[in-house]
Amino acid sequence: MAYGFTSFLQKGQLAGGLRYRLRGILRPAWYAVRAFASPGRRRILPYSIQYLKRWKLAWFREDLGALLELLRDGKIKPMVAERMPLTEARRAQEVLGQGDVKGKLVLICNSLASRQGLPS
Repeated sequence: MAYGFTSFLQKGQLAGGLRYRLRGILRPAWYAVRAFASPGRRRILPYSIQYLKRWKLAWFREDLGALLELLRDGKIKPMVAERMPLTEARRAQEVLGQGDVKGKLVLICNSLASRQGLPS
C-alpha cells in the first residue's frame, strides 16, 4: 500500500506548481492502469478515504466499520511511531514534514496524556 505521496513535500511544505498537480492526478491513474494489466490476483488500486467520505458516505461508513472491527479483534495492528499530547500537534506536523517517521504519530487528548505520563 502507498499512503500520502510524501514526494509532494519540499522542505516540509506542500509543493505547488503544475508539475505537482499533474503528478497528483497521473500517479494514481498509473496505479489503476497497472492494476488492470497485472497478471494473477495481486492488484494495486488507489483508495481515497477522503473521496469516499465526500461522495460515497454509505461506503465510507461501511469501510470505517470494517476497519474498526479489524482493530478491535486484533487482526490488524497499526505501527505507532510515537504518542504525543495534543498540545504538541505542531511538533508532530513538523516531524511528519521531515519524512522520517516510520509508523503513525498518535495525538492524545491532554487529559489522557497526563494520565499516561506524557508531557502536556
